[in-house]
Amino acid sequence: MKPQWDPREILRYLGADHATPLIQELMERGQRETEEVSRPKSVFLPLPIQVEEDRVFLGEKAFASKSLASHLRGCREGYLFAFTLGREIDMRLKRYAVTDLPYVPVLQACAASYTELCADLAQEELRESARRRGLYLRPRYSPGYGDFSLQAQTFFFEALQIPKRLGVSLTEGYLMVPTKSITGVIGLTSDPTQCHVGRCMSCDAQNCPFREKECSPHE
Repeated sequence: MKPQWDPREILRYLGADHATPLIQELMERGQRETEEVSRPKSVFLPLPIQVEEDRVFLGEKAFASKSLASHLRGCREGYLFAFTLGREIDMRLKRYAVTDLPYVPVLQACAASYTELCADLAQEELRESARRRGLYLRPRYSPGYGDFSLQAQTFFFEALQIPKRLGVSLTEGYLMVPTKSITGVIGLTSDPTQCHVGRCMSCDAQNCPFREKECSPHE
């Protein structure tokens, strides 16, 4: 299955309300190039989840986080998840920073949008498995969201063996290289009313705390 582009998402990453003819042309170029050079890869690991007030256990590892506890409340199991588009898109961005600077923010926005699209697609296996058990996926919740410390990246990298399996490394500041990479915890819930789409464009709940985080460009 091929990810379906949503131009509104690209514009959101650009911080624009609409596309001028020039931006539209650059967006179409960016979409083509992003698809051409991306090498999507993902890994996941099932694990038990336990929420105790403002603390969450992912397997045996405890994290103090009010926002993560709120997001996973009601979940007893879930997945650690990681995804990357690969290194080539970063290399293209560095090249265009020298040779075609006006194109860089557009390609950056296209790559960020495509990262989310492909990560959603990679989760379909998990979604289908959950559906057969009468369960639903909560949206990915990543280190750095809310008060879920970015330092939690080290746990994800060790548990999922991300450097070995995805070729992604972690900087001293807990940022991922290649940059178009994602980690997150996905809770499983039996409550069908809980959001499990994970895309704010599909939801009208303006007071949703996840909307505040998901709609802030972080790629």
